[in-house]
Amino acid sequence: MNHFGTTGDVAITVQGLDVDLPDPQRWTRPVRNVLRDVSFDVPRGQVTALVGTNGAGKTTLLRTLSGALAPSIGVIEVEGAPIGGPEDALPAGIGIVPDTPFHPDHWSADELVMTQSRVEPDYDARLVGTLLRRARIAPSTQLGRLSAGQRTRLLLAVALGIRPALLMLDEPFAPLDPLARTEVLEELREHHAGGEDRTILLSTHDLGEIDRFVDHIVLLHEGRVVLEGSALDLLEEHLMVTTAEVTPHLALLHGARRSGDQLEALVRAEDAVGLAGLTDLRRPTLQDVLTFTLREVSR
Repeated sequence: MNHFGTTGDVAITVQGLDVDLPDPQRWTRPVRNVLRDVSFDVPRGQVTALVGTNGAGKTTLLRTLSGALAPSIGVIEVEGAPIGGPEDALPAGIGIVPDTPFHPDHWSADELVMTQSRVEPDYDARLVGTLLRRARIAPSTQLGRLSAGQRTRLLLAVALGIRPALLMLDEPFAPLDPLARTEVLEELREHHAGGEDRTILLSTHDLGEIDRFVDHIVLLHEGRVVLEGSALDLLEEHLMVTTAEVTPHLALLHGARRSGDQLEALVRAEDAVGLAGLTDLRRPTLQDVLTFTLREVSR
C-alpha cells in the first residue's frame, strides 16, 4: 500500500478501519463486519477513485469518512482532523454528494442553496445557479419531484458552491444518462483545475470513460482493500497476456479466463520475462487491471 508519510501530502488517512453494522433485514441478528482492516491514503490535489462491485462497502466507507457512521476500530483523519463518528464535525471546506439525499423531499433547490449559504460565508450562489441551469433544474423545484439523476446534479451543484478543497461523491455517475455524465465530468474537471490542492474522492463500480480523469485507485472487495496505488503505476506494473497454449506458468497469471481456445490473464510486468512462448503481451487498461484483480481475489 502507498502511504505518503506526512499530513501535507494527504487529504484523508485511514488506518486499520473496521465498521460493524446491524443487519438491515433483521435487527435481532448479530452485527455484520462490513469493512475489515481498511487502510489507505487519499493524496492531496488528486482524483482518487474508490472502486468495487455493489456491496463491496464503498457507501459504508464514504459515510464513515464523512462522520455519519462511527468506526468500530481504526483511525481516520480528514484534512488533519480525527473523525470518529457523528460527534466529530468535518473541517470547513469539504463538500459531500451522498448516494441519497438526507434533506426533506419538500425542500426546493433554492432552499438547499440558501441553507448552505447561511453556514458558508463565501458561498458561490452564482456558480450554483449556473450549474442548475445547465442541469435544467428550476430553483423552485422540490427535491422529491426530481429524478435520481437530477438529484445528483442538484447535490453536486450545492456542494461545488463551497468551492471545496475536498469533494467526496458516492456513485455520482450511476443515475446519469450519457449526456449528463459528460456534463458532470466536465464540471468536476473544471472544479479540480480551479485550485492546486483540490482533492476529489469518488466511488464507482465502473471506471468507464472517467479512467483518464483518475490519478489514484483504491479497490475494495468484500470490505477489504485489495489494491491501491497511482493509476499510472498500476498500468506500468501490469501486462495483459493472451495465449493459446497451456503454460506451466499459470501461478503467475491473475484472473485467467478462457475464451474459445484463447487464455487471457493479467500478469505483473516483472514476471512477464519468464513467460516465453506466450503469443501476445499488451498494455492493460485500468478496467483490465481492476477486473482481473477482482476475478483473482474472488476465487
